[in-house]
Amino acid sequence: MKKSHLPNALACAVRGFFGEYVPELRGLSRHTLLSYRDTLALLLRFVAESRHCDPASLDLDVISPEIVLAFLNYLERERHNKTSSRNVRLAGIHAFFRYVAIRAPEHLELAQRVLGIPFKRTGTRPIDYLEREEVDAVINVVDRSSGVAGLRDYALLALLFNTGARAQEIVDLNGQDLQLDPPPQVKLFGKGRKTRICPLWPQTAAVLKDFITAARVDLRSNAAVFCNQHGARLTRFGIRYILAKYFHQAAKACPTLAGKRLHPHSMRHSCAIHMLKSGADLPTISQWLGHASVNTTNRYATADLDMKRQAIAQAGPPASLLSPPAAWRHDASLIDWLESL
Repeated sequence: MKKSHLPNALACAVRGFFGEYVPELRGLSRHTLLSYRDTLALLLRFVAESRHCDPASLDLDVISPEIVLAFLNYLERERHNKTSSRNVRLAGIHAFFRYVAIRAPEHLELAQRVLGIPFKRTGTRPIDYLEREEVDAVINVVDRSSGVAGLRDYALLALLFNTGARAQEIVDLNGQDLQLDPPPQVKLFGKGRKTRICPLWPQTAAVLKDFITAARVDLRSNAAVFCNQHGARLTRFGIRYILAKYFHQAAKACPTLAGKRLHPHSMRHSCAIHMLKSGADLPTISQWLGHASVNTTNRYATADLDMKRQAIAQAGPPASLLSPPAAWRHDASLIDWLESL
């Protein structure tokens, strides 16, 4: 074999990263693998175009920190990616170069320089969630008399709110994962290949039983619980479509839904807020939702406006809201300058 036909360092690293490291040694999910794959494909195309060459001719040393930064700027300016998307791409690049640092120590300096590229800070958005009355309004707008599709949609919405499951966890749900006889529960396969058991309310179990019977889902098999009109497993986009459809219908009769939006993760947030209001502690909610750390769950403690209002009412205002004037307040020029900052 000619030397020119031998795989270079970049080709070897890419093959080892995706063929062994990500799926086997790290045991990451296929969704993470596909995200990393798309990131590396975008990066290599960008580098090849900037160098006016074929991607197959690239070697590892051309992926410098400067070219990575140029790629990240390209994502934001030309592809109009949000900062969060930019950070996701950078996380994939970091993961690849951590592997390079381990498996190709001769490129350790390059790997360290790329790993030194920081993530960009993003603004925090308020958590999207619905109050219990708003969730009821969305669920009750479903016409269960319309046949299997209506029973499916009603059961889907009820299960999402009961469990706070991620959309992908509902997509992956099989018949054998449901236990509808007392005590009713569902087994969810979540992020990081972690499995958790969520209890079901008797009302949710009854709704699921009606749907399972009508749809003839075998609870002893690995057949999909929720399918589309073609009989294929429901997708995340299908779940988003169903939620949006009933949300718009419910908004006509429930004015408080105006200005809000409903998507799979907002149902998850709504479940967490409902549990918090009901007195569940944060570690319990963390386990319920399948969070890797209770720190992720802490944000729900500051999300609910009703709890904030109750806290401020219990605390009461201070004895005096007036503060004595300080001497520096007479210096109008200094105050003006400070206020201009």
